[in-house]
Amino acid sequence: MGFLTRTGIFVWIIVLLFSCSDDSEFNDEGIIEGEVVLKSGTPQRINSDIILELTGINDSRCPIGVVCSSSGNVYITFEVYNSGASFQHEIKYCEMEELLTDTIEGAVIKIVDIAPYRYPEEEVRLEDYRVTIDVLE
Repeated sequence: MGFLTRTGIFVWIIVLLFSCSDDSEFNDEGIIEGEVVLKSGTPQRINSDIILELTGINDSRCPIGVVCSSSGNVYITFEVYNSGASFQHEIKYCEMEELLTDTIEGAVIKIVDIAPYRYPEEEVRLEDYRVTIDVLE
């Protein structure tokens, strides 16, 4: 084999070895105590068993600068991964309600914030949302 052929094979092997990654998008900083910021496309471990991924937001909150008869709600959809299984879970968030907690597979979470807040005539893409939760148990 010639020098260029051996070099080419070597380069391909290096590229293949370094391009393989099964969890490049997974935020695995370990178990987070306290507040966690979730965003679309990045699963986040919230305890030793549960991983949450933000998969949908239906935001009907009254836009900034607009007078509305109600404050509106946000419905947040998560993909929940637990012990090899996955399912969707939806939480209703309303700023006017005192209880903003929900239980997912035994983990008690509280919705702390949903950003950004809507402006009139502006659509917020799912990728732009950040949902801050507090993992209570």
